[in-house]
Amino acid sequence: MLKRRFSRPETNGKEVAVMFSCKFLIVPILFILTPCFGQDRGGVDPGVALPIVRNVLGTAQVSGSLEYWGRCDFQRSYPDFPKIRMLSDYSGSPQEVLQQVFAPDPQMRVTRDAQGGKIRMVETDVPSDLLDVKIQYISFNLKGPGAKIFTGPNIALQIILGSPEVRAFRSEHDIGPFDDGFGWPGSSGPNKAAVSGELHDVTLSQALDYVLETFPGFWVYENCRNNKGDRTVFFGFFETFQSRLPQQ
Repeated sequence: MLKRRFSRPETNGKEVAVMFSCKFLIVPILFILTPCFGQDRGGVDPGVALPIVRNVLGTAQVSGSLEYWGRCDFQRSYPDFPKIRMLSDYSGSPQEVLQQVFAPDPQMRVTRDAQGGKIRMVETDVPSDLLDVKIQYISFNLKGPGAKIFTGPNIALQIILGSPEVRAFRSEHDIGPFDDGFGWPGSSGPNKAAVSGELHDVTLSQALDYVLETFPGFWVYENCRNNKGDRTVFFGFFETFQSRLPQQ
């Protein structure tokens, strides 16, 4: 059974809307993001939602994924999360607890994989087309002088999103933004673990799950639409507990 207590920020009710800004760094994976106007989904400050999801998954020592509609508003703390509520008691299995946490979001369903035990937090109406794209080949075995510097889950994510199949699908279906690049190395450094190995004939979501084997936590897949109806997506990784170091 999972039992965890969290400090509770002051709110005017149990349902959390856009909250205070939190001074922690979230490295953007996709840099120029299309603002979304009139969108009533998402909007919860990561300073409120992220610690709760991290603690629930981390305490249970499980990884997972979060798929939802949001705002993709780069002018606010980013990424925004689905609506949540604070609980007085966090006892129960991780999927039971997180289903209660996301209770203000009627589209959210929290399940656990029969094999592997990953926790899936998925809104019923979020499109899975991009996640289902089949990738023929991915290699995480970086070589050269930058191999020990460009490490961490965000670098692995850039390799996945840079695959020809993913780029072609996004271009064909007008799924922005289209200026993906490495930019900052993100959570990198010589003491950071690195994803290694090769994958053949996997979906985008399966490739993201593979990264979780090195960096326990959860990946985020946020969909947004702007006032013109254009679709933008955000991907990101959030670690929940210490990454497993590569074996010597």
